[in-house]
Amino acid sequence: MAQNLSGGHHKGNVPKGLSQLETDYCNSSAYNPVNQICCNGSIHNRSSAHSKCCGQDAEPSKYVNCSGKLYKRESGLTRCCGKDVYSVADDNVLCCNGVLYRNVPEDSECVGGVIYDQNQIKMLSCGSEVYDHKKQLCCSGQLYSKTEAECCGNLLLESNKNQICCSSSTHAKLYDIKHKHFCCGHYYYNTSLWSCCAEHLKPTPKNDSSPPKYRLKPLTDLIPEMCNKTVLFGKVESMVLRQKWRDIVLRVIVAVNEVSQGPLLNLSLNHCSSPALENGMTYLWKKIKRKYKPLSIPVDLTSDIHMFITVCDINQQSDNTCSHMFYAQSGFSMHGNF
Repeated sequence: MAQNLSGGHHKGNVPKGLSQLETDYCNSSAYNPVNQICCNGSIHNRSSAHSKCCGQDAEPSKYVNCSGKLYKRESGLTRCCGKDVYSVADDNVLCCNGVLYRNVPEDSECVGGVIYDQNQIKMLSCGSEVYDHKKQLCCSGQLYSKTEAECCGNLLLESNKNQICCSSSTHAKLYDIKHKHFCCGHYYYNTSLWSCCAEHLKPTPKNDSSPPKYRLKPLTDLIPEMCNKTVLFGKVESMVLRQKWRDIVLRVIVAVNEVSQGPLLNLSLNHCSSPALENGMTYLWKKIKRKYKPLSIPVDLTSDIHMFITVCDINQQSDNTCSHMFYAQSGFSMHGNF
């Protein structure tokens, strides 16, 4: 277990392709601790997720703050789980809703705060400016021309750049594209070192590993494309794991271009290849044939849904889209009766 200490922080320039969040420093040089290791001041590629230095690790004086508790950072893979600290490479350790569990089966998953093993298993504003969402793109308060580009957090991902955006519900980071590397939430990992399931890294590479095939985006990034699609705003009421499937009970808040089948929907997602979701959170979902998949990061039930409906109403006047809108809850209003 890491020692509880007090100390300072090390800062430096982050090179292209690395993010401040996932960057550590080795002799003042930035590196990605997921795929590399710093030993005695030199950066080396990891041969496995469990690679360790023979001798003294670099930067022994670095610390990590976990909810007010300061721990010595044992390696670049040290992470917080609530007030506790652990390493991503630790076997049989799982962080579930801010609680650290040890001695859990290797293939355990955290879904809806419950641990399962495989046996259970109108115009828009950008900062202070109003902008045309059809021609412009807003990334964290900055306006860009809406060409072949998309937001990646507060950065712009251009299609002609050899980069990829990896994101989770809390972070979005740009990385340079590399062979046999995939996104796992906001991490960009080497498949020969790690596997990924539902945006969680596992320190055991697997040939059949299937990381999420798409990422959840801010609602504004999905407008106006989704206005004329069959979509709904749905709140995750509960989730359980059934073998490789994540069974979800979804409460329909607003359905667009479809008459809802009722206030509740029961649906299943392939657990590992789908983004991580949270109980009690509302997402924008798209209907594809008879199935649904989440599209957005968690939305605000009043401002975000009001914004979506307002923009779609504008489109309805000009493009005849968003022609049907159904409020699944009789108490729904733009004042937030949910």
